[in-house]
Amino acid sequence: MKINSISEKLILYFVGFGIFVIIVIGAYSYQTTKKALLDRTFEQLTSLRLEKKNQIEQLFLDRERDINLIAQSDETRKLIDFIHTNQNQEVINGKLPFNSYLINFISSLEYAHRLFIADKNDSIIEVISIQSDIKSKHVINVISDAVLKDFCRELRLQKKSIIKDLSGPNFSIQLGAPIIDEGNNCIGSIVLEMPIAAINKIMVGYSPNDAFSKTIESYLVGDDSLMRSNSRFNEDAVYRTKVTSASVKKALKGETGFLIVKDYRNISCLSSYSKVNIKGLNWVLLAELDEQEALVPVYSIRNSIILISLIVAASVFIFTYLISRKITLPLKRLEKASSQIGAGNYEVNLEVSSFDEIGLLTATFNKMASQLKKQSEELEEEKKKRVRSLIDGQEMERQRLSRDLHDSLGQSILAVKMKLEQINDEKIEGNNRVVFETRELLKNAIHEIRVISNDLMPHVLEAFGIETGLKKLCKETSENTGMIIHFSSENLPESLGKKIQIYLYRITQEIINNIIKHSEAKEVRIKISANQDFVFLKINDYGKGFEMQKNNVNGNGINNIQERVELLNGSCEINSNVGKGTEISIKLPIVDL
Repeated sequence: MKINSISEKLILYFVGFGIFVIIVIGAYSYQTTKKALLDRTFEQLTSLRLEKKNQIEQLFLDRERDINLIAQSDETRKLIDFIHTNQNQEVINGKLPFNSYLINFISSLEYAHRLFIADKNDSIIEVISIQSDIKSKHVINVISDAVLKDFCRELRLQKKSIIKDLSGPNFSIQLGAPIIDEGNNCIGSIVLEMPIAAINKIMVGYSPNDAFSKTIESYLVGDDSLMRSNSRFNEDAVYRTKVTSASVKKALKGETGFLIVKDYRNISCLSSYSKVNIKGLNWVLLAELDEQEALVPVYSIRNSIILISLIVAASVFIFTYLISRKITLPLKRLEKASSQIGAGNYEVNLEVSSFDEIGLLTATFNKMASQLKKQSEELEEEKKKRVRSLIDGQEMERQRLSRDLHDSLGQSILAVKMKLEQINDEKIEGNNRVVFETRELLKNAIHEIRVISNDLMPHVLEAFGIETGLKKLCKETSENTGMIIHFSSENLPESLGKKIQIYLYRITQEIINNIIKHSEAKEVRIKISANQDFVFLKINDYGKGFEMQKNNVNGNGINNIQERVELLNGSCEINSNVGKGTEISIKLPIVDL
């Protein structure tokens, strides 16, 4: 839609600019808030990750210390001797021959409920906690496990504690240590099995950081990309749920940081990741929060920004509408007043209601209307003067023509009539004289007719052109008045238009008549010349002159001259000095008129 009014343009510009500013500020605020919130959330996730990492690392460190203490105890050595002594017997559901503290030790641990002891011949017994079977109180159980035996051999070979991820269908972590006698000989090994519950209690349990979150979680992932702890959303995820997100890949490379990734549920989330520093285990720890939940405050801020933007845009629209009305109403009044002036009503006068540019424009408009009214009145008066001048000129021409006809031509015809009345049939000789005199009178009458006709329209212009016509005019004026007139011409074209010739002739004739009437000049110079574009007429009289400021230069003669020049789109310049005469210079364009 095309916008025409200033009011509509102002509303469009201001509202558009306001909306642009709101969008820029809103977008900047939204992005800044979003970044700040994400940074804070990543800091919280990193804090949670560090907390879980420290706990899980401390768990394994404590269990390693426990297994080393058990391996170094005298009771453990006694138990090795007992196993060695009874290795060919089936020791099932039996009791230890001494009051072993191992059963109570295992029973007191929250993070272990199975303990294996093997001698150097790979005879292995399991020390079962009291909680495993309260009724029968099984204390030992002979087992046969190839993987476990291999682990025990490795412990005896390396003579140091080892942690191994021996996950299978039933996930478990095993910590082992060699049993060294007083002679520094390895006489056996001890293996502590850590259940999944011990790890899940740390990783899945709630902490102050996630107590009020619905989607925050932390979990462990092995180097095979399988989970090593349960998920908050899947209680049977260990060794079954595969995690291949970018954060896992980076953490397995030893990197630490945070990302926005797709998790194992294919949901976008904020993930903080790092590797767990537990010897023998290539695990990574991740703390994650769903992006949707993390950005809930941002969405709330976004909605608030949109609402505020709508309110501000509406306010800007209303404010702009009121301002535009205040600006455009005076302009509309000016428009209406201009239409009235265009229709010819110059009585318009608007009230100046302000002192700004519009008020100044209104005052200027009132001044213009007043000047137009004054000029209109002056033009009307000038028009009346020119009409009166035209009528007076026509009347004077009629009077002159009437006078010429009456005084010269009328008298000649009357004389002819009187002469003809003198003819007498009886006096032939007298009649011949009367006829001769009558013939002379008719000759004079014909001459008068020619003079009057020449004044009305000089036939010499049609026959010979402007140069010859002006020469003849100058010659006749000199003969009739005794005034000396010097005439000269240069470069006049032969094809000068008829109309411009007549106007030049009449202008020259009018100037000569004014000189005769007013200047008292004895000598006059007239020069006419031309180039490709203009004709120049210059007339100097050496009379008494006049003062330009005091003299009324708008008399009928001067007016007639100026009007004729203006009709031909020319220019007229009059210069006069008292006692030195007057110079009139006229310049007319050569056109086909």
